[in-house]
Amino acid sequence: MLPTKKIKPSQRCPNCGVVHKQWAELSNRYHVCTGCGFEVPRDRGSTMVMYNVATNQQPGLGTSLADCGCLSSTSSTNKRKHTGSMKQLGQRKRLKLQSKTEGLETPLVLTTG
Repeated sequence: MLPTKKIKPSQRCPNCGVVHKQWAELSNRYHVCTGCGFEVPRDRGSTMVMYNVATNQQPGLGTSLADCGCLSSTSSTNKRKHTGSMKQLGQRKRLKLQSKTEGLETPLVLTTG
């Protein structure tokens, strides 16, 4: 998920990256950039900005994934705890439980018959 408050996709030109405060009004449905002259419908422009940020192609200050505080899923600093299939997660859980119980004696259960 991209932080829209930092990126400001509805105010940013997808072509040059300039942020236009006058674009913030919801009644303005079509944008013309005063920086580069790029023209685009508001919703399409916002979508283009979000796509450009996600693919690291958006010009403008603070629009790379690292600048936005978003790291790609392939990043080595990814903080995910568990990945894999349910079978793999179950195996990991059993191994963890087994390592905790190793060395403990199992009580002898007597059955009367």
